[in-house]
Amino acid sequence: MPALISRQDAVRKLLGLARPATTQTVPPMNGIGLIAARDATAQCDVPEHACSVRDGYAVRSLDAAPAKPLDPVRLAVNGCLRAESTNPMPIRPHTTVRVLTGGPVPPGADAVYAEEDVEAADGHILVRAPVRAGWFVRAAGGEIAKDTVVVPAGQPISPQAAAVMTRTRVNSIQVHPRPRARLMALGSELAKPGHSPDGPAHPGTAQFPADNLVLLRGLFEAAGAYVEGTAVMPDDRDRLVAALSDADLPEILVTTGGTGNSERDFALEAALESGFTPIFHRIDIRPGRNMFAAARGRTLLFGLPGPPAAGHACFHAVILPVVRRLRGLPGPDTPRTARFTQAINARPGSEWLVQCRLEIQGCALTATPLAGKAVPPMFGLAHAHGLAVLQSGQTVTPGDETEILTTLF
Repeated sequence: MPALISRQDAVRKLLGLARPATTQTVPPMNGIGLIAARDATAQCDVPEHACSVRDGYAVRSLDAAPAKPLDPVRLAVNGCLRAESTNPMPIRPHTTVRVLTGGPVPPGADAVYAEEDVEAADGHILVRAPVRAGWFVRAAGGEIAKDTVVVPAGQPISPQAAAVMTRTRVNSIQVHPRPRARLMALGSELAKPGHSPDGPAHPGTAQFPADNLVLLRGLFEAAGAYVEGTAVMPDDRDRLVAALSDADLPEILVTTGGTGNSERDFALEAALESGFTPIFHRIDIRPGRNMFAAARGRTLLFGLPGPPAAGHACFHAVILPVVRRLRGLPGPDTPRTARFTQAINARPGSEWLVQCRLEIQGCALTATPLAGKAVPPMFGLAHAHGLAVLQSGQTVTPGDETEILTTLF
């Protein structure tokens, strides 16, 4: 029987083969959710010129310096500036210009009185208190300066960042495209989810929906990949070899089922026959020990066991780091951890991936294990947000922290 590879060694080998696709140039609005391939920098100051942050009157603070409650300063109003106004004339001594929010502060003016702080009548205003230079004025670049890095290379582009780039006149950005994935559930007992076949594919047998396809599609999409297709394939070796021999395969290809030891478990043999080179044959995790991985060109093939709980574990343990690398994300500096709320014992023999419910309690991330005789695997899967990594024979008590794997963060 082939030797087991550790999770760490499996991921290390896979990351050595995974390379992001050629970068693309897109407008910021189309880059949301993608990873910046280069630093994206502001192309202009915001605001482009000094502007008012209130409806009011632009003044020279020197002119208003003598103002007193009983001895106000009188300033003539010469025009009005709006947000769309351009090239305002310099302000003359002992005058003011009405300026609306976002309107340019004219050259020479260095402060703005809010309109509720002055008395306006007959083309003049009366001010009864001095004003500090810079009052209600936002300097050019006061919100963000030209050449400021909005999104550094290797970081995801948020809707907020895309909006800022759009405002700072960034027309295009370099991004890593989403890695593509194709999923195939193997087994004559399976039906495509959402479809009601007229009858069983094989008389005398029952079919049930391929729930592992729904699970994996959702996990890939949550991790930022694009699932270009899903399929259910009966136990037919020739058909599987033909599907794996496709010349136009995506970066990630996943099969579920067919990794055991029965006569219908020929996923690995079909992969070898279609030109894939094994990366590892079995992995030292449970559930998911019979997972294998292989490569052909830029395509990485993951052969997962059929049970959804095993696929869930294999995805988080091995595939998720690969998806992150293909997206252009850097690897985490340290593992993410969570504090256990309940005690749990791991059986000897393997690294165990335990389904957990994750919650934020105060400032701490907590993990409640969904395992044991009282929690059937499918019930636990329905409520799990991720998995905790437990070593062979490890005992975890409430308050202990351990590594977790999740697509939530």
